[in-house]
Parts: sequence; structure tokens; C-alpha cells
Amino acid sequence: MPGKTIPLMLILVLFFTISAAQAQKNNPAADSRDVIKRMTKELGLNETQRTKVETILNTEKKKVEAVFNEERKKLQSIQDETRSSLKAVLTPEQMEKLENKMRQESGKNATQKK
Repeated sequence: MPGKTIPLMLILVLFFTISAAQAQKNNPAADSRDVIKRMTKELGLNETQRTKVETILNTEKKKVEAVFNEERKKLQSIQDETRSSLKAVLTPEQMEKLENKMRQESGKNATQKK
């Protein structure tokens, strides 16, 4: 039985990767403002510095989002392949059970992130 648990867990982790990435995007604007406020206070930034730092961080954020979006597409492709492969092996009932289990785990992960 333990031999079957590890591959199932790997599949579940793969399916939840995208959900977790999306959950991290709850309120990026507020997070960004908090970072700027904190840096301004802790580093004693003047207004010119604050504006420039904000521009730099916004540029960096766009670059990071582009990387995450590309990786998200790759992960989605892998998930689609995995789902197709599983559908070829599992009965419709087994596939439904697996998808229900994944939805339950996804709900747990979303609740834990809040």
C-alpha cells in the first residue's frame, strides 16, 4: 500500500501547484504598498527615492509575474497530460473519486493559506 501512496501524493502535489500559485495572488497591490511603506520607514527613503524604488519594484514584479505565468502554462500542460494518462487507466468511477479527492485537498490548501 505505501508504494501506491507516494505516486498518488505526487500527482496531488502536481495538481495543487497551480492552485497554490494563484492563492498567493490574493491582494498584490496591498502587499506592494506595504513593502514600499516598510522600506520607506526602515531605510528612511526620501520622496524621490521612494518613487524610484516603487518603479524598480513594479518592474521586477512584472518580470516575476511573466516567469510565473510561463511556468503555470507548463504545469497546466503537465497536469493535462497526467489527467489524460490517468483517464486511460482508471475507470470513470475511479477518475471521479480522484478528482473529488483533489478538489477536497485543494479546498483544504486554500483554507490553510488564509
